Parts: sequence; structure tokens; C-alpha cells
Amino acid sequence: VGAAVVGARSMATMKNAGLNWIMDMLMTVVYGGVRGGLVIYVADDPGAHYSSNEQDTRFVAMYGKFPCLEPSNQHEAKELTKIAFDISEKLELPVMVRSLTRISHSSGDVILGSIRRERNRIAFDRHWKMPYRWNVYGPPGPVEKHRWLMERLPEEIKIVESLGEPFNFLRLEGELGIIACGIAHGYVVEALNSLGLRANLLKLNTPYPIPEEKVLKLLRSSKKVLVVEENEPVVELQVRDLAQREGINVKIYGRHKNSLIEPYGELTHENVRRAIARFFEVKIEENEVPGAVLDDLVVPRSSMLCAGCPHLGAYWALRMALARKGRIPIVNGDIGCYEQGGYGIYAKKVEPSFSTESKKYRIESVYEMLDTNYIMGGGYGLAQGEFHAGYRDGTIVGLAGDSTFFHADLPSIANAVVNRANVLFLALDNSWTAMTGHQPSPTTGEDARGGRAARLDIEKVARALGVEYVKKADPWNLKEMQNAIEEAMDVEGPKLVIAERFCTLQAIRLKQYKPKIMYKVVEDKCIGCKLCIEFGCPANIFYAEKNKAAVDVNLCVGCGMCAQLCPTKAIVEVVE
Repeated sequence: VGAAVVGARSMATMKNAGLNWIMDMLMTVVYGGVRGGLVIYVADDPGAHYSSNEQDTRFVAMYGKFPCLEPSNQHEAKELTKIAFDISEKLELPVMVRSLTRISHSSGDVILGSIRRERNRIAFDRHWKMPYRWNVYGPPGPVEKHRWLMERLPEEIKIVESLGEPFNFLRLEGELGIIACGIAHGYVVEALNSLGLRANLLKLNTPYPIPEEKVLKLLRSSKKVLVVEENEPVVELQVRDLAQREGINVKIYGRHKNSLIEPYGELTHENVRRAIARFFEVKIEENEVPGAVLDDLVVPRSSMLCAGCPHLGAYWALRMALARKGRIPIVNGDIGCYEQGGYGIYAKKVEPSFSTESKKYRIESVYEMLDTNYIMGGGYGLAQGEFHAGYRDGTIVGLAGDSTFFHADLPSIANAVVNRANVLFLALDNSWTAMTGHQPSPTTGEDARGGRAARLDIEKVARALGVEYVKKADPWNLKEMQNAIEEAMDVEGPKLVIAERFCTLQAIRLKQYKPKIMYKVVEDKCIGCKLCIEFGCPANIFYAEKNKAAVDVNLCVGCGMCAQLCPTKAIVEVVE
């Protein structure tokens, strides 16, 4: 926003959950807008493949009264981003471009065009086109600036109406109408072709605001209308509202009322084809394999941390420490690579409990450590809520990575100090934001452009906030890590243990680390206890027919953690 206020073109990119973090600013900046183009590029995740929910960010654009564009393929993602900057500067408002998992995690042809070479003039005028333009509280005040925003709606609709082909393209070829938004257009066209059907079809690329004239033309040309879109009925609700306002009595189907597609989960070729068949009242053969049959065929499993990941050592040490002294602990997780400490629950079936008493469960691997996991910053915050609510049946732990520590947990630490929360904070510092692609974190010593930068020290920051007990440990040294956690558990008040070791995968990629020692299992010593398997390193494997463990030399990084935990010392060094 700061860059756009002084006239630069700027973009913020994030997934659906990230948009929640900028809501305060986003819902305020529209009261006065921007000077340079501001594009918010957001990737939603229908099916929650990589997210904690299926939220539909298009509602945010509707709520904030600024345009949202939605591509149907990879090329359109590029083109609509260019268009979004132009619209933003014309309206002096942010513009959202909404991508999806299936667009972001797939490939397609992208036709390159000319590159805009000119640069906007960078300048600042506090009264540009409006007194105190950039101070939402200054005169003329928020109400007048709200009116300014609302007066832009007709221009927004005019702009989306004027988008040329292939965007917001209407084709009239039948008696029934379909509105397909974004990626849904591909599913719809494929389904119509496979079923040999024709329809009035509006390919929609502006879920907010909708191009009202084109939608009205489709409504008046169709006996009934099906709206196909990902996630929530954002377009469907606007279409219903438009039909009611214009007095058009046409039946509208979608994911809200008269639902032909479940109002949850993502679109697939199958459920769109099924919905269109029902919409046209034609029968199709159901040739899908029942889900229950597939469930029996697929071996339950969870994702895994990388071989030699320092989080493995931290989790193992935490598991051992809590087993010794934690009674009925609560481990509150957070978002990052380490959230996989809760993914093991997918690998086995668990029956629900209806008890109102605290209950302890056996933790069978490091991938079953997390009891709660919601959002960035949730681990440290939840831990305090549990303590202040009166939970005293066991140790309360809050987890965070180095990136999350600085991004979302500093207020929680200050709050814990001021309110004397007796909780154990664990900071997993691997010096990188590894899960999303190894972006630098404040502890990396590298700026966003790859240059050298200050390396912030978690210990110094925590002590500056008032945490009196802070201890660092190397998670590759399991005993050292466990001792640090157990020692902290005996301290009253908030305490912090930092598991500090550079991300193994990144160290190898940057050639900062090369394994010089490998490990193997001496079969005569192996008793088949599977502790190395419970440790969760993908380099540790097990042969059930021999009841013996082994080490996959193609994956082993020589960290030695599995050798430390083996009770019979069956895992030994192999020097190159």
C-alpha cells in the first residue's frame, strides 16, 4: 500500500489464509484508494489440499467493493494480472486476482507480449484529488470516503462489461443457460462436449462485480440457469439478486439453493459432468469406483519431513521429555514444515472420545505430536488461553518456527510475560521459511533480494521482551535437546527453548553441508523395536519379513540422530 500511495505499481501475493492477515489494511485502504496500481494476487485452495480451510476470498472483494478477476487457465492468469494493474489505476482502487490450486499447481502455455517499460512518477501529495486523501480519519472523514468508494461501483461494472474476448464471453446456443466462472469453464465445456449438449454459456472472469448486461442477456434467453464456480456461491448470489431486481422469473441452480453441486469440496470433471446431466435431465452411466473401495486399496500414510530435518530431533526430544515429565500435555502447533508433526493422524483410524476429562494418548511417532493446529501464531496464543482457562493436568507447549516467531508471535510472548503464563515455548529455528520455497527469514542473514542483511537473534528478542529463561539446543543432539526441554519444564512462568540448526535440505542445496559419514544397520544387533521408524526420518526403513531395520543410503544425510536413539547401538557409522 505504501508503494501504491506514492505512485508505484505494487503487488501482494498470498494464499487464502494470508489474506486474513491483511484484512485490517485492505478494508481501510479502499476508503481513499491508491495512486499507483495495487494488485492483490490470492490463491484459494478448494479441497483444502494445502490449507486449513476452503475459504472463498472473492467475498472479501465483494465486501470491500473492489474488483476481483478470476482466470480460467495459466495464460489468463498472466493477462488478467496485467489488466488488473490498468483497472486499479483507472479506479484508484486495489484489484484482486484470484487463482486456485489447480491453476497454480499445473502448467500451461503462456503467450508472452510486450513489456511495459515506463515507470510511474514517485511522488506524494497529501491532498491528491481529495483533502487528506491518505488519512482515513482526516476530513472529510470515513463516511464521505465510503461514499467515494460506493460511487465507483457503476464504473467498476462498466469496466467489466467492456472486457474483450476471451474474457466474460457470452455464447447463445440453446434453451438452457450456464455461467462458468474461472477454471469451471474448462470443466463445463468438457462436460458439454462429452454429453453432446449445447447451452447458452457465459465464460465469466469477473466474479465481482459481474457484467450485469451480459448476465441479463443470458437470463432472458434461458429457461433455467446453472452457475458453476469454485467454493462459495459468490456469483450465484449476485445472479439471483440481479434476477430479482429485474423481475426475471427463471430458476437458478448452483451451490447455494437448488444445489446440483455440493457446497463444499472442489470441482472435478466428474461432479460437474454429473451436475450438468441432472440440469439437462439426461441419464449418464456412473462408472466411478466407490470411495470405500478405494479407501481399502490405498495404504494410509502421512507426508514426512526431509531426511535429517532438525525438526525431527526437536520433536523426538519433546516426545521423550513429555513422556517423562509432561503428564497429560497439550502441544499447540503452528504453520510451517513442522506442522507435519500432526500429519501422522492420517495414517491410522481413531475413534472419537466423548469424555469431559483430560485423557492421555500414546504418541507412536513424531508425526503425532501436535494436539492443536490452526493458523500462524496460533501455537503460542492457544497455549496461554489454555493456561489462563485453568488447565493444570499437564505441560502446555506452544510451537513456532523462526519465521512465524517474528511474523506472528511477538505479541503473544509479550502477553505471556505480562500475564505470567506458565507455558513452554519452543522455537524451531532452521533459518529459512522452508515450507513455501526457502524464502529468507529474519534469522537467515539475507534480505528479500538475496543480499546480506542483519541476522536477528531469537534469544535476544525474547529476553528483550521479558522472557527470563531462554535456552538454545542443537536438535541433532537428541540428549542435549531433551535435557533443555526437561529443564525448562521445571521453570515457572513463560520459558523458551530454541532448537537451532540450519535447514538440512537448504544446507545441501547451498553446498554448505556435504555428508561425510553415512550410517548402516548391523542386522545382528537390530532387535526390530522400530524406534528408528517411529523417529520418522524417511532414510530409516524396515523389512517386515526379516524384522530388521535398514538405512536408505540414497537418502541418508549423516546426521546421526537415528544412531543416538537406537537402544542396541545397531546403527553405526560408515565413513566414505
